Amino acid sequence: MEVNPDKFYRMMDTVNDDRIARLQSIVSHEVRGLLQERVDVLFFDVTTLSFASDKGEDLRKKGFSKDGKPQKVPVVLALFQSVEGLPIGYELFPGSTADVRTLGPALKTLRARFDIGRVVLVADARMRSQDNLDLLASQGWDWVVAARLRSLPRRMEAALFASHDWVTVSEGTSVTERQLKGRRLVLRYSKKRAAKDAYERDRIVEKRKRRLTQGIKGSGKRGRFLKVDRNAVALDQDAIDRDACFDGLHGVWTSLDRDNHPAQHIYAYYGEWWRIEEGFRVRKHTMATRPIDHWTPSRVKAHIAICFVAFALLRLLRYQHNTMHAGQEPLSEARILAELSGAQVSLITDTSTLKQYLLASPATAAQRTLYSAAGLKYPSRTRELADPGPLA
Repeated sequence: MEVNPDKFYRMMDTVNDDRIARLQSIVSHEVRGLLQERVDVLFFDVTTLSFASDKGEDLRKKGFSKDGKPQKVPVVLALFQSVEGLPIGYELFPGSTADVRTLGPALKTLRARFDIGRVVLVADARMRSQDNLDLLASQGWDWVVAARLRSLPRRMEAALFASHDWVTVSEGTSVTERQLKGRRLVLRYSKKRAAKDAYERDRIVEKRKRRLTQGIKGSGKRGRFLKVDRNAVALDQDAIDRDACFDGLHGVWTSLDRDNHPAQHIYAYYGEWWRIEEGFRVRKHTMATRPIDHWTPSRVKAHIAICFVAFALLRLLRYQHNTMHAGQEPLSEARILAELSGAQVSLITDTSTLKQYLLASPATAAQRTLYSAAGLKYPSRTRELADPGPLA
């Protein structure tokens, strides 16, 4: 049955700011209920969502696009998730908003809407500014924030690369820590990551060599591992050698104390960062949040709110199902969507009586366990449409 698109738009127009706040409160309440009110660690990150339009207005303002679509107009989406990958809340910003300026307003909104106590906030290096760290301290929150090691002053490198006190946490991986700039810096070395870094650097250097042999003009003189000397362009061997010192090395700054949170525990926190990256990937691709074809700010907000609720329902169902069936292979979001899409009901009309019946498709084992996780029973027999009773 076809539905006039205007009905969908009129529905979206009812999703105002108050309803969006209410939807987020419901999601947060359900998440905390599943976790028995234990939200000890929050992950925070931002991404951009691009529009089909190339004209900015109000919420839709030109800015850096993480979608690789600089010609399009984005909005900035800031997302909070639990360590289990469950969404807590989100905030929207104009596309011109710098990443580092999103944490303060997003945190203020989160605290105003939800009753969240002392937690550890995990974020990437883009969120590290003195204002943000001061804000977290004022809220009584601890933090683990990725470090930009290559941006540290040269005078600190001797302490950074000291070889003592490394603790092996797994094969090829070890951790240590330093006290730099009055803060605790936890370092991790990965042999596998070191090989990848070396490979990537060699690839870049070879590319630079080819450009040098072909001749570089204009802005092409600038680039990683290149230097300009009296209008001549050459490889910067010092920069290449310095970069090699960082192979396999990653660091995070933290406010957590050493006695209660040793270095390996800090990286256990940051090691779960992939969950929020996965969350953005699911929202953008698996659930097809993009493209956004709406024009007015109210419908942009409604579109993203609807996508957030769908994402939250999917994550909550996955968590509930995989928890109930911990001994089995966990289901991914893509598998869950595929299974639910295959659960169909046919409408059958008896031509002699003109009565209509609902006939469910045969259920797979995964469909039955998914329905059970949601507190539902998969329809197992034909039901007359006029029958007010539930399908059972």
